[in-house]
Order: sequence, then structure tokens, then C-alpha cells
Amino acid sequence: MFEIAPAPKGMPVSWKGHRYGRDGESLGALSDLEYDVIKAQGQHKDWSAQIVKEATINDLSKEAIDFARIQYKEKNPQLREEIDSWSDTLFLNKAKITIKGKITNSAILLLGKFQQKFNRKLRHIVGRI
Repeated sequence: MFEIAPAPKGMPVSWKGHRYGRDGESLGALSDLEYDVIKAQGQHKDWSAQIVKEATINDLSKEAIDFARIQYKEKNPQLREEIDSWSDTLFLNKAKITIKGKITNSAILLLGKFQQKFNRKLRHIVGRI
């Protein structure tokens, strides 16, 4: 006996050589173009989660981190006392602003001091957002 591997999450499943997708309340056959668009969606990297190799926590504003901590406590009141005991690094990791202590593009955008070394890189990116 063998197991059929599930389709990748979010990918349309084919039946008798045709792929189907939602069309309002019903299912309809997908064109090759529609299928290619869906397939390509999973191939894009999340820019905001990419690590900025040259950045450190010193490139983030302490005031911005403190403000983010206040906002996080409002959203998670059950963790209020625990959050106060976390280091900045632990807080940023738990809030998913950094990844394993490494600074992400979103951390620079949300909390960065915008020092000169990041200005050129971010100037053209922020203009696209």
C-alpha cells in the first residue's frame, strides 16, 4: 500500500487532467495562466523577513523599541508582567520583529535609527511601499 502525497498548501489539485479553482460560489476549470499565477505565489520571498547582515540591535531606536513594547502589552495583556522582564532582544524575537536576534528589514523600517549606512538601501525600498 502507498500514500498519496498531499498537494502543496494552496496549490490547486487536478482531477482527470484538469485543475479547478473557486469562481464565486462554484468551482471552475483554471486556465494555464491562472495556474501559473497561483504556482508563482509561493516562490516569492518575504522581503520584510530578510536579514540585514550588517545591522545590529544598536541600529534600532531604544525609544521605538520601548513604544513597541507598550503596544505589544496592549495586544497581549496576559503577558504584561512577563514582557517587562524580557531583554530587548528577547522581546523583538517574541514579537517576530527579529529572527533569532538578527535584524530584519521590517525591524529597520519599524524601529531603525535610519543611520547613514541604511539610508541608500531603504530610500528606494520605502518609496515602493
